[in-house]
Amino acid sequence: MKKLSDLKTYLLAGASLATAAFIMPVAAMAQETTTAEETVEVIVTASKRSERVRAVSGSVSAVGSDELKALGAQSLEDYIGRVPGVTFNKYLPGVSHVTLRGIATTSGNAQGQGTTGYFLNDVPLTEPGWTIAVPDIDTFDVNRVEVLRGPQGSLFGAASLGGAVNYIVNTANTSGYDAAIEATLSQTENADLSPGLKAMTNIPIIDDKLAIRIVGNYDKQSGYLDNIGLGKDGSNDITTSGGRVSVTFTPTTDTTVTWLSLFQTIDAEDSSYQIPALGDLKRSTAIDEPVNTDIQIHSLRVDHDLGWATFTGLASYQKKAQDWQFDFDGLRAIYNADLGLNLTNPLYIQSGGRSEGRSIETRLASAPSDKFEWLIGASYFRSDKDLYEQLGSVGAAAQFNASPLFGPGSGAVIAPNDDIFNAFYSVVKGSETALFGEANYYFAPKWKLTFGGRLFKTTVSDTPTSAGFGVYGAPASTPATSKTTEEGFSPKASLTYKASDDLMMYGLVSKGFRFGTPNTPGLSAFPIPSGSSSDELVNYELGMRSNWLGNKLLVDATLFYVDWQDIQLRLQTPDFFNYAANGGSAKSQGIETSISFRPTDNLDLSTAITYTDAVLTEDLFILWAGTAPKGSRLAGSSEWTVANTATYRFGGSYSPVLMLTHQYVSEGYSDMNSSIPGATPNLQGDYNLINARLRATLGKTTVSVFANNISDERGVTRTVAEINGIGEGIVRPRTVGVSLSWAY
Repeated sequence: MKKLSDLKTYLLAGASLATAAFIMPVAAMAQETTTAEETVEVIVTASKRSERVRAVSGSVSAVGSDELKALGAQSLEDYIGRVPGVTFNKYLPGVSHVTLRGIATTSGNAQGQGTTGYFLNDVPLTEPGWTIAVPDIDTFDVNRVEVLRGPQGSLFGAASLGGAVNYIVNTANTSGYDAAIEATLSQTENADLSPGLKAMTNIPIIDDKLAIRIVGNYDKQSGYLDNIGLGKDGSNDITTSGGRVSVTFTPTTDTTVTWLSLFQTIDAEDSSYQIPALGDLKRSTAIDEPVNTDIQIHSLRVDHDLGWATFTGLASYQKKAQDWQFDFDGLRAIYNADLGLNLTNPLYIQSGGRSEGRSIETRLASAPSDKFEWLIGASYFRSDKDLYEQLGSVGAAAQFNASPLFGPGSGAVIAPNDDIFNAFYSVVKGSETALFGEANYYFAPKWKLTFGGRLFKTTVSDTPTSAGFGVYGAPASTPATSKTTEEGFSPKASLTYKASDDLMMYGLVSKGFRFGTPNTPGLSAFPIPSGSSSDELVNYELGMRSNWLGNKLLVDATLFYVDWQDIQLRLQTPDFFNYAANGGSAKSQGIETSISFRPTDNLDLSTAITYTDAVLTEDLFILWAGTAPKGSRLAGSSEWTVANTATYRFGGSYSPVLMLTHQYVSEGYSDMNSSIPGATPNLQGDYNLINARLRATLGKTTVSVFANNISDERGVTRTVAEINGIGEGIVRPRTVGVSLSWAY
């Protein structure tokens, strides 16, 4: 393990003393670092119209730009776990997963569409079937991140079965010039220095008419895992780079046209799973296991004020690519023996895919009223996706030519390109067409009735082809297409009682849906169903929003119950073919609470505590594996999550601010197979994280020093069975650093 520098040791000691001085009086307090007064004014668009976050009749949290800056957040993992009702299952940027209210059956990729929807300024990012990748939006120049818990099918459509995450980034501002720069240098235990640089400029081209905003970012997270099989220290470097470009044009005072483009490249040089049996922060593979991700998203939005209503039109195009490589060398001896080969190079699996998505949405929203408000709209989303999976070894073609079982000339057929001897390809096309609407009826001075829904039709088709050893010697066949089509209605209704300006209560019923998933026939020797259909999920909740002591104390609480039927599952045949099926039922019930308290002008305390009981309500038979009994906990979630924050503003010169944060995640399962009696469970969670951050401001420049994961916890965020042993995704080890930011 690399030694700490003197600066690092000094920062860590100071952070530890600060923790001892401040953490005891604020134990069990905190979620949002914004003050009580500031939280009241956060504006969100969770209902596709602007309103204060605490006026929404539903479970919505908004992590604003001020809070993101105060936390020093760089990516999703730095803040999302602090939101009530959230479990963050970390692996790599772009392939980590947010579970809301326990609605998941795995902490990794689902076989089809995930249970949480992701959006960028209302543009949907999760396509039908397995999502290629979701961008991990850098927090720099982000306006806010809205987290909508519970199904959002009525307004946001498919994928938002358990809820949705909507990134709202800043777009070009025509009113004036703006600029900002941020540089960060950090060091993690057992890793080299990690640099980061970000910049933004907003340039008016025509005052109050036309402007452009450009954001660029580069972040390298140096690896902290040593791959002893390859002899590489810190093998799991991750480099994220990209940026955003937006253009705003306001031809009239009533019309705004906005273009937004996002580019992101994520290069992970090796897997971020440690293998604890090999020692602390160790892993071992025969080859590197890189993951490379490229994402482009482009959107055009038009907003026009008609006086009596506002028209919004939004069109988007997105292009994604992701490529994986996995070590499969543990089975090379078996392949050599069974096929009469002498493969001398490591066996690997390469997989991934490409997707293109297009969406369009138009809607009309009535002007604000204290009597009746309405919103109606239509949307269309289409995705075309190519997936591949290839098993191979360099030089495989020559080995097949030399094999007594196959002979000369076979290598070109069995192992095309000389290093692939088993390949399957799929073309997946999916679309969603929908009409949606929502209305608010204020039928009494303190009462509001909200009702709405989404009428939808989804279609997914899958056309597989195969090449290589799997079809060697078999007659040519015409690829068959599997298709799943569904129609339905996703309703929502709520009743809100506003007793006073300081107390609001509501009851809500909502339903969610997602795309079904056809299975690819003929790739397994075992029988599989034709595919899965959409789950049936209904959410019931009672919520309270309250202000006390002149907005110095905010107390929110939500009771929820979720009924989940015909669950979509990711299952596997004995010959390792993954397929989708429906089966079983579950419930998730619990309470989400958040408290923000400002006892003095200098001190803010906050806490978010969530209890989630997400379990099967009937036995779940997992073909060829066993039965997960009724009462088993759903995978990818935790029973308890706690997030505490204490912020103290010292005042005086340089306006120093000290922030201490704590997060607790209870134990959970990474997959449903862990619930089968006699199985060795793949566990995650059961860890505490403590961070400290001290910042000071001089004019337009802010300097921050920080220490994250002060106790150097090996918090497990996901466990999987790998070819070389049980792998664990973990939180980043103890990290200290300094950040310098400047704003015009």
